[in-house]
Amino acid sequence: MSSRAFSTTAAKYVGKWLGYSLDLLPSHWQSALQKYTAPGGGAEARLGNIDSVEIKSRDEGPVHKSHYNPKDKADIISIRVSGEKGIKTCHVYENGLGTADQGEDPS
Repeated sequence: MSSRAFSTTAAKYVGKWLGYSLDLLPSHWQSALQKYTAPGGGAEARLGNIDSVEIKSRDEGPVHKSHYNPKDKADIISIRVSGEKGIKTCHVYENGLGTADQGEDPS
């Protein structure tokens, strides 16, 4: 996987962007991921300073319905976040909120 470089607020705080290119996502999804990974966002709240974010992608692309929570019908993007407190796969919603554990309220 290659790292992605782009000049956005989130890029200043995330060490590396990996996996599916953020630039290929529609702008509202780019904004959602940037909000979640920015200082004070959900990723930092769970994992501290962020070292890298991997945008995961499946056959249908990175935007999908949750496979872990079939009751949740909203579209999400799965990202693997590496931070000073560990590594977690998080689900990010279009509004920039996300979860790191099944059943957790998005924040």
